[in-house]
Amino acid sequence: MSSVSSPPEPVPADGDIGAASLAGGLDPALRGSLWRHRKTQGVYRIVGRCRIEASGLHAFLYQGQDGTIWARPVDEFLDGRFERLTGEQDA
Repeated sequence: MSSVSSPPEPVPADGDIGAASLAGGLDPALRGSLWRHRKTQGVYRIVGRCRIEASGLHAFLYQGQDGTIWARPVDEFLDGRFERLTGEQDA
């Protein structure tokens, strides 16, 4: 059985990236964006989007400065644990 997915929606002007990131793929505006973890102060780059097999939750794939790639549910990533470093992006 095949399915057809619609293209991802752009990030809304009000900055609400949660809905745009779940629309059907990672919005190009998020790929390569840098985020700081508020507790550890670590800096991470969003590299993709995935779905967590055990729960079915949508998640971001993000890479630390040491090269480790992590996955975190989108809701957790956007709940204030991370802050976007605006103006700092390498695609």
